[in-house]
Amino acid sequence: MNLPKYGQSPIDLDNSIVHAVKYPPLILNGYWLNEGEATLTNNGTTAMVTLSGDRIPSTITGGPLFNEEYELHNAHFHWGKENCNGAEHTINGTWFSMEAHCLHWNRKYLTFEDAEKHKDGLVKLGYFFLVNGNNEWDNPMLQKITDNLMYIVEANSEVKIPANSLCWVREALHSPGYYVYYGSRTTWPFKEGIIWIIFPIILSVSANQMDAFRKLKNGEGKCILSNCRCIQLLRGRKIFWALNSM
Repeated sequence: MNLPKYGQSPIDLDNSIVHAVKYPPLILNGYWLNEGEATLTNNGTTAMVTLSGDRIPSTITGGPLFNEEYELHNAHFHWGKENCNGAEHTINGTWFSMEAHCLHWNRKYLTFEDAEKHKDGLVKLGYFFLVNGNNEWDNPMLQKITDNLMYIVEANSEVKIPANSLCWVREALHSPGYYVYYGSRTTWPFKEGIIWIIFPIILSVSANQMDAFRKLKNGEGKCILSNCRCIQLLRGRKIFWALNSM
C-alpha cells in the first residue's frame, strides 16, 4: 500500500471534503464468537478488552487493506466528563458520548511489537456511542462489558468477561459506508502510522453505562472522568469514503 505522510488524530470527518473511493469488500471475522476467553482490564487510562484462548483470531481484511490481514490486539474506549462530548472523532462537527477503538496489527509482521515499527503495521476501527437524552435503557450488546466495570475500578485490575463481549463490532455490517484516513494514536506518545477505518453508525449507550466508565480510577486513585483527545488539524491529508460492500 502506498501510504502518504501521516498526521495526528483524531480529526473532524467533514463530508464536504471527503473523496469517494471504491475498495474490495471489507471482511471482519471472529469478534463476536462465543469461544475462548475475553479479559476486561483497567490499565489506568481506559477500559480495555483482549481476546485469548481457544478461538480463531479476530481479523479484518479487504477494503483499503486489500489482501493484508490484520489481527485484533485490543478494544478500548474513550469518553468525556459529559455525555454530549466524549468521542474523539467528530462527524461534520458533531460530537458523540463515547468512541470505541479496535486496534489491529498486520499479521505479516508476526508480532504486534514488530508491526508497530512499520507504516502499514497498525489499523484502528472506530465506533461511536451516544446517550440519547436521559436514556435509561442499557445497550445489551455493551452490558457484557459495562456490567463488569465495577470489578476493575482500581487501576491495573482485570476480570474475565463473556467471550462474545465484542459482539457490537458486528454492527459495522449495517453501516452504509466508512471513512478512511491516515493518522496517529490518540494517546501518548501519539505515534503516527495508523490506518483509520471509522464507521458512522451510532450505537446507543445509557447514561448509567457511561457513568460506569467514569468510575474507573487511574494510577493515582482518581476517577477517569475524561480520556479523550481534542481534534487535530488535517494538514492536507485526504479523508476517503467507501461504500460498504461487506
